[in-house]
Amino acid sequence: MTDFIDNCLEIVPGQYADYKLLAHYHYKYEPPSMPEQIYKIRAIDEFRDNFPDPIGIICLSMPIVNLHGRTVATKRYFRQARTDIGKLRLVNKKIRYVSRIIVDPRFHKRGLGSWLLRDALERQTVPIVETLTPIDFTNKIFQKAGFKLYHTPSPDWYQRFTKALTEVHVDLDSISCPPVVHYRIQNVPAGQKKFIENEILRFIEHFRHRKGMKNSPERTAFFCSKIPYPQAYLIWFNPRVSPYDTNSDEIAVTPTNHNTGDLR
Repeated sequence: MTDFIDNCLEIVPGQYADYKLLAHYHYKYEPPSMPEQIYKIRAIDEFRDNFPDPIGIICLSMPIVNLHGRTVATKRYFRQARTDIGKLRLVNKKIRYVSRIIVDPRFHKRGLGSWLLRDALERQTVPIVETLTPIDFTNKIFQKAGFKLYHTPSPDWYQRFTKALTEVHVDLDSISCPPVVHYRIQNVPAGQKKFIENEILRFIEHFRHRKGMKNSPERTAFFCSKIPYPQAYLIWFNPRVSPYDTNSDEIAVTPTNHNTGDLR
C-alpha cells in the first residue's frame, strides 16, 4: 500500500467541482457549506490516464458557530466572546470543520481516507480542526489521526421526528434512498398526512436556511441527510500552533485531558 501511494498517487489542492464528482458516494445527500479548503487524491502524471481524477477528496469548511461538544472540549473558551459577532469571528479564525471525506469505493480499504485526513491536518495553521460524525461510522479514522471523541446524545426534537417517521411506517433503514422515503410519505393514509407534514415542518425549523421548504423530493432528501444524527463530536488540537494569550484579543485554547465524555 505504501508503494502504491508513494509511487502512483499524490495529494494536491482541489476545487468544488472535484468534490461534486464524488459527492454521490457520500451518505449525506445535502452538500456541505462552501468549503474553505479542498484537497484531492489523484494519480501522478505518468499514471493519470489509468486512474479516475479525483480518487478521494477532503473538504474543510468554516465552523458551525455553536457546538456543545466544542464548549465541553475547550472548557467554554469560545463562550467568552461577548457578542454573537465576536463569537463568529473567533471561531472562524481559530477553527476549521471537516465537512466531507470521500474516497471512490473502488479504492476503499487502502487507507486513503486516513492519508487525506493526515495530510490536511499537516497543512493547517489554525489551532483547532473539528467534525461531527455518526458514532462508529467514520470516527475511528479521526481518532487514529489524533482527534479526541466526545459522545453527544441526540436532542429531544430529533428523537421526536424519528419516532414520527416510524409511526407512519417509514423504516429508518430506508433513509439512504430518499426517493423511497418520499414515495412512502406521499402515500401515507389520509388521516396521517397532516400529522407527518407538521412533524416534517417542525423538524426542518431547526435548520434556519431550510425553514419553509415545500413538500418536494428535495425536502425529503434534505431531512434524510440529517439522519443518522451525528453522535460524535471530534476535535484535534494543532501541535504546531502555540496557545493564544488570554490577556490579548485572542482566546487561549487548552485541550482537555479526557479522550471521551458524556455531554449530557
